Amino acid sequence: MTLAEEAEQFAARLRMLKERSGSSFEALARQTGISRSSLHRYCAGTKLPAGYGPVHAFAKACGASSEELRELHRLWALADAARPSAAPAATSPNEPSADDPPPGDGRDGWKVVAEPSSRPVAPASREHRRARRPVVVAAVTISLVATATTAFVMLAPERDPGEPTVVKSQQGTVSAIAPVRVFNIEGNCKKREERVPSCSMGLARDPRRKYDANNVVGHRVWHDDVLNADCVLYEGDRVEDETGVGTTRWFRVRLPQVPGGVAWLPAVRTHDNPTLPICA
Repeated sequence: MTLAEEAEQFAARLRMLKERSGSSFEALARQTGISRSSLHRYCAGTKLPAGYGPVHAFAKACGASSEELRELHRLWALADAARPSAAPAATSPNEPSADDPPPGDGRDGWKVVAEPSSRPVAPASREHRRARRPVVVAAVTISLVATATTAFVMLAPERDPGEPTVVKSQQGTVSAIAPVRVFNIEGNCKKREERVPSCSMGLARDPRRKYDANNVVGHRVWHDDVLNADCVLYEGDRVEDETGVGTTRWFRVRLPQVPGGVAWLPAVRTHDNPTLPICA
């Protein structure tokens, strides 16, 4: 199966779910927090989501069943696995390859090596050769390390700003962290610089329980605050903003100042949609 076939099968399944739901791209964008243009490209097959999270949110908003979610995840995984790797750029016969030392006059970071002298050089004594050997080995080692570091910097791919940062703790556990910016739809609260209590928002203790005053931590947040999220939950308590836009999606955020070190932000309270693992 070619990449086009795999991507088209995945896009066709998205189109079927959307058409069956009867929802417009605008309505689905409000429900999922994903831009209308991205949803349109997903369904058209011109763009494949980098992670499964947006796919799950879209399918849930369209009313997909558990079996349909599993099948959709399988189709996305097949299309994702078949992404083409970047092909190396071809070089013309007159252009130096990546393995050839580039010309330079020393100003572009490359060392200029003088032409060897034609005058005979007397052989070094055995003691002199022994004394020089550690210096030569050290110089070669430093050169190799510098070359490897330069190659890594040149070849490392650029990171998407929305891509989570991988963090490794002292205990050896690895997790993903992505910033999410708090959004308060109330116009007066967005414009105020002072942090008044009436414009603050609470973070939930348990995203599956009713989101009310009895289920929030003591720490309050305001519009434009930035929190560090480490995973996303898709089947929490449904929360609606002041305009009626709602979602069951929640981000778990790290807050060292609250018991347990974490709290939960409803996705309707942010416009960010980072790619994060699903919370266990």
